[in-house]
Amino acid sequence: MSLAPYKVLLFDCYGDWETGMLENLQPLLSQPSAPNREKLFEVLGPIENRIQAETPKMLYSELLAKVYAETAEKLSLKSDDAQAKAFGNSIPSWPAFPDSAEALKKLSDAGMKLVILSNVDNKSFDGSKQKLEKGFTFDAIYTAEKIGSYKPSLRNFDYAIENIKKDFNLEKEDILIVANSKFHDIQPGHKKDLKSAWIDRERAFMGVSAYKDIIPDYQFGSMMEFADAIVKDKS
Repeated sequence: MSLAPYKVLLFDCYGDWETGMLENLQPLLSQPSAPNREKLFEVLGPIENRIQAETPKMLYSELLAKVYAETAEKLSLKSDDAQAKAFGNSIPSWPAFPDSAEALKKLSDAGMKLVILSNVDNKSFDGSKQKLEKGFTFDAIYTAEKIGSYKPSLRNFDYAIENIKKDFNLEKEDILIVANSKFHDIQPGHKKDLKSAWIDRERAFMGVSAYKDIIPDYQFGSMMEFADAIVKDKS
């Protein structure tokens, strides 16, 4: 199935969020009774999803502070407000995947509209943006703060579809979701009849491991592999 018809790429697979989280959860992970990586995310993921659904207008940085505190409590680990706040404020330091900036530049050079649909707040995304925009600029950035809800809410996808139509005069059929999380992106995107390309990030757990039955329309092992496929199909 050719990628040539798509004109807009709706992205949320550029940042290594799990690594960023782990690096900033060290006050919890350094404790003797701390769980392994998989167990940690088994606990943290559902807490984050619940708080996002319950408080859709809360800034992501503030929401993460609550996630930190509740995760610590659930795992019977020691925490304090300063640690929780620091975790919430750490988002701009979370790393991009090594291939992200180069692949995004290649896709931009190929004439694709690059649109971010992310669960972060505006200020937090500025940190990611500085790591990613190398020789190109995103055509649009739709954050949870701007929309007033968090994925997998279908409101976020409706917002993206409506604004892509308004900003670029392009239709739903022109949009391809490019993401790692099947829970946050692939599944709700399919509910809105959007096609999807899954970037299979090695070891990614949250939004992936429990959703093996969700089948994307395309699958790639890296962003650069995806970018090369777009360029090939467009040529």
